[in-house]
Amino acid sequence: MSSASPFRSPTDALPGDSVDFRTLAVRPVQFVGFWTAVLAPLASLALLLSGLDERSRLLLLVGVFFANVLGLIVGRGYRADRASV
Repeated sequence: MSSASPFRSPTDALPGDSVDFRTLAVRPVQFVGFWTAVLAPLASLALLLSGLDERSRLLLLVGVFFANVLGLIVGRGYRADRASV
């Protein structure tokens, strides 16, 4: 039988290791980069299927392509610590 209480103090919920500011700042940026890299190809596909008859659509496609590449670079380490689980 366990004597663990369901009522924990707020400090029990914190991880044992101290979390630095850099980690708190980098994770949201990696999150956005990862999901940009995932969703940008879908936007590219939609632009290609709708046609590139206007110059503005071509520029938009190029912009989405560069956003995809930037997302791949920035979001590269997102959830890397969970890959081995």
